[in-house]
Amino acid sequence: MPFSQKISVHVIAELLASFGVEHIVLSPGSRNAPFAIHFSSDKRFTCYSIVDERSAGFVALGIAQKTKKPVVVCCTSGSATVNYYPAVTEAFYQNIPIIVLSADRPESFVDSFDGQTIRQKNVFEQHSYGNFQLTEDESNEGITENFLTVKNAIVTCIHASGPIHINVPFSEPLYGITNEKLFSIDEIKIPKKDVRKPNFQELATIWNQSSRKMILCGMLTKDDELQFLLEKINDDESVVLLCETTSNVYHEDFFHHIDRLLYHFDDDFVQKFQPEILLTIGQNVVSKKVKEFLRKSAISYHFHVDEHWQPDTYHHISHKILYPKKEFLKQFSAELQSVKSDYFAMWQTLDFQKKNQHTNYLSQIPFCDLNVFELLEKHIPERTTIHFSNSSVIRYSQLFNFNQKHDVYCNRGVSGIDGCGSTAAGFSMVHEGNTLLITGDISFFYDANALWNQALSNRFKIIILNNSGGNIFKIISPISFTDSMEKFIETKHSLKAKPLADLHQFDYFYTNNEHDFSEKIQAFFESKNKSILEIDTASVPNETYLKNYFTAN
Repeated sequence: MPFSQKISVHVIAELLASFGVEHIVLSPGSRNAPFAIHFSSDKRFTCYSIVDERSAGFVALGIAQKTKKPVVVCCTSGSATVNYYPAVTEAFYQNIPIIVLSADRPESFVDSFDGQTIRQKNVFEQHSYGNFQLTEDESNEGITENFLTVKNAIVTCIHASGPIHINVPFSEPLYGITNEKLFSIDEIKIPKKDVRKPNFQELATIWNQSSRKMILCGMLTKDDELQFLLEKINDDESVVLLCETTSNVYHEDFFHHIDRLLYHFDDDFVQKFQPEILLTIGQNVVSKKVKEFLRKSAISYHFHVDEHWQPDTYHHISHKILYPKKEFLKQFSAELQSVKSDYFAMWQTLDFQKKNQHTNYLSQIPFCDLNVFELLEKHIPERTTIHFSNSSVIRYSQLFNFNQKHDVYCNRGVSGIDGCGSTAAGFSMVHEGNTLLITGDISFFYDANALWNQALSNRFKIIILNNSGGNIFKIISPISFTDSMEKFIETKHSLKAKPLADLHQFDYFYTNNEHDFSEKIQAFFESKNKSILEIDTASVPNETYLKNYFTAN
């Protein structure tokens, strides 16, 4: 079996395998040929070929989202490496373990006008948990140095659950092969990460003295034990729990539609509904309204529980709890006592009122983006994993109950549109069930190379809401758009997805009205091939119907 003659490649491969890394996303190039030759011959790894490095970075992110293990992205030198940067930043803020393995020219070539040579060393320094440079020295000292460097890099990736960068300079020749393994190691165990145990008794004493407590769940992955623990703490009339689609928790006593509840709050509302204690768990939240509401509230204590991030998002943080979420909730809930209060009842009354207004408004509107989301909630088969793109799509999803029957993902680390499709594609490649991407048109076309992927599963499906532009900007704008604003901000267009579907051999379905929607979406989900359903809503003023929705609520 042909392996690379570069000993540093053998060192990297043995350590990756020892730490349980299985998936490697490769992009074509010459400088990284030693990696491509070696990894593709090593049966311990599953390799994927993705030509576009920007897409490849997000594909790796999607694989890591599903597997919860580090995934390698490997490329040649020069601009190829920095094309990973959008995915690296998303992985950094989502805490997704990505190992960027970049081949490089010899260090002496940098800034000498040699082809495909840039300052790669430490290029991801601002948005990674570690940056590591290997040596080309193949003496015993050089091999030992590389071994310790790579081991440290992988441990850092696992402990931080985030991206790290290993830069590997290669001198020619690059294509030399051998049938022997040039390096081997004994089994390596992952060292335990140090954590500091919180003072649960102190925290519980503060909690138990209050009659107005709020739990706010940000972005989380589906976890039945976590769900149970949150339900246990929420079983107290002095507690309200607010969550979002991306929180992946659902219960009839949780409040799932934050913007519906808070869209028109004023100072009197804040005075009436503000909590005394706030417990936040999980990462980024979509709703700007809840941030505004909590920043204006007179909160005495804010406990934030997360293994990685401790931002003062709401300007009241008092306790930064760097501890595993489930372990914290398990020990914390054992110390809690129920408190008499009307706090939950107040929120429940408000929620009931807003739900009735929601139902009444939806019964009166025509076929538009908002109406489409109501229809999608009813038609998506249960246990479909949904990836929402950013901008208007994720905001529409917050008004409905998609996470009641589905696991939900969205790139809310940075909240960009650049890799939503590629992330969903990567997830689908290692997911045994159905993966559905729901995306806007601009996000879809921007990341069109997500379809240029020979490893895509036939269980991967895409729904595009095509309103012929970046409708989010009309939604958030306080003024009407001029022609120039439509051109340069909304980016109006007349593109359709069918040519791309044909090019990449996707089944294609199209609808622009409610009359054949049920027929088309049924055929779409029944297709045994990867497929695209394009829903055209360009002929209606979608932003008006959404703005009127909040006025009615």
